[in-house]
Amino acid sequence: MRGLILAAIALLPGVFLGLLAYIIMGGNTNSTESSDFMFLPCYGVPLLFTGAAFILGMRDDPEVE
Repeated sequence: MRGLILAAIALLPGVFLGLLAYIIMGGNTNSTESSDFMFLPCYGVPLLFTGAAFILGMRDDPEVE
């Protein structure tokens, strides 16, 4: 459950960083043509953030005595 919650929270910053990466890589934000689409910043960055947050959330904490 903790992994899913962290992944859901990490999705929003991942989308914003994906947009920033798209702009830095020279993406045209006003274009409606599919040939201007870049898969790495639009899908890769948010998926990387969401996956990393899920994995970190699923890790077991050390036993507290």
